[in-house]
Amino acid sequence: MRLLIDLDPGDPRWGLAADEALLESARGGAPDTLRLWVNDRAAIVGRSQAIEDEVDRAFADREGIPVLRRISGGGAVYHYSGNLNLSVILHDARAVGSVAEAFRAFGGAAAEALADAWPRVSFADNDLLIGAAKVGGAAQARRGGALLYHTTVLVRPVGIPMERVLLALRPDYRPARVPSRPRATVSLSEVTDRDLSMADVAARLAPAMARRLGTSLVPAPLTHEEEARVDRLAKTKYNDPGWNRSARTTNA
Repeated sequence: MRLLIDLDPGDPRWGLAADEALLESARGGAPDTLRLWVNDRAAIVGRSQAIEDEVDRAFADREGIPVLRRISGGGAVYHYSGNLNLSVILHDARAVGSVAEAFRAFGGAAAEALADAWPRVSFADNDLLIGAAKVGGAAQARRGGALLYHTTVLVRPVGIPMERVLLALRPDYRPARVPSRPRATVSLSEVTDRDLSMADVAARLAPAMARRLGTSLVPAPLTHEEEARVDRLAKTKYNDPGWNRSARTTNA
């Protein structure tokens, strides 16, 4: 299984485009990929959500926080330099089964890996939890027989109150479309009261995912074709207000 690690915060448009490009590669028969990556600040809504229900656009605009739409379902999240993203891209989703089975498989693997250092880490549905607080949330997209599973892991404190960005954390949240599932959040660093590195957490998660899939990891870069596809998607689709603002009901 190919391993891609880039822990330097990058353009969130490129980050989302890379997940889609890798899903398309897998759909075409490319090797399975495990990707660990970090975005600069961005509010990311699910494929079928309404931005006006999920994000405080006025605050985001003042703070220079882009609001983007991903291809997977689920709720809105806030990406920032202290948030580690993990993506698993499989050419054949049957390796992990249904949507619910994939959430259980990968959520369980992530919780087990983190629980070595943070014993209170657990998972429920598509969330990683410490007690009742959310430390990560996952989503999926499927095209043909291929699967994209990705999850966030809050490694360091967010720096701003999450409710300033995400409306689901406010008491008057009443979405018209697909809702987020509001939970209080906490980072791994806050739980341990020490400044953790992304590399520390990535080193725990990567082998756990490989074990769950019964495979080994081989570091390898994007192909030239994949790089070109990522660049094209980042500059067009993920930079297009028509995509980012309009709720979608398909994986297109």
